[in-house]
Amino acid sequence: MMQFLWKTSTFSLISCTMVCLFYTGIAIVAALYALFDVNYFIRFVFMMIWGKFVPKKRKRLTEDVHSYGFSTTNDVDFFITHMNNARFIRELDFARLDYYHRTGLYDAVISKGATVLQAATTARYRRTMPIFTFFRVATRLVYWDEKAFYLEHKFITLSDNFIRAIFISKQQLTGIEIGTSEIINLVDPDLQVPEAPEDLKLWIKYNEASSKKLRKSD
Repeated sequence: MMQFLWKTSTFSLISCTMVCLFYTGIAIVAALYALFDVNYFIRFVFMMIWGKFVPKKRKRLTEDVHSYGFSTTNDVDFFITHMNNARFIRELDFARLDYYHRTGLYDAVISKGATVLQAATTARYRRTMPIFTFFRVATRLVYWDEKAFYLEHKFITLSDNFIRAIFISKQQLTGIEIGTSEIINLVDPDLQVPEAPEDLKLWIKYNEASSKKLRKSD
């Protein structure tokens, strides 16, 4: 009888422990999702591992590098019909990561002990990105000066090949005294600086004017 009671109590203790661990795990996961954008970090780590260990054809800096996405319920706005504006900008992080790995630009920057920071972004939304829609982001280098790389990103729906939105990212080179041209030469020595598109020239002037205004107010 005592042995039966001992076995029963042991089983009950193990069961209670497993139930407690189960609910503790749920609580931890819920807390992580409440405090952090967990899906963002999971996808970012996955893309870094994928880019490092799964070989892909090397792209030139001025060629389009395509990354792919899918608009889900996590991306929609209040009306639950299409991707909200902020999620487009979030998606650029993954597009840039893929671009840096596929072109070798990331390795060149790191080899010089430098890093790049997002200094500015401009966006033009042409048409909404419907929920449950597959799309690709075409990223390429369109211009660079001595301090920054300028990347163009086009959001294109796969169903109709329509450009839903277009962005320009200014990637500021930091951490070293050398300019972007030396980094470019490490990746593609024959590549010459292209002429900046007219819209980009105007945007660069806007950024310069904005910086001057902010410096005066400091």
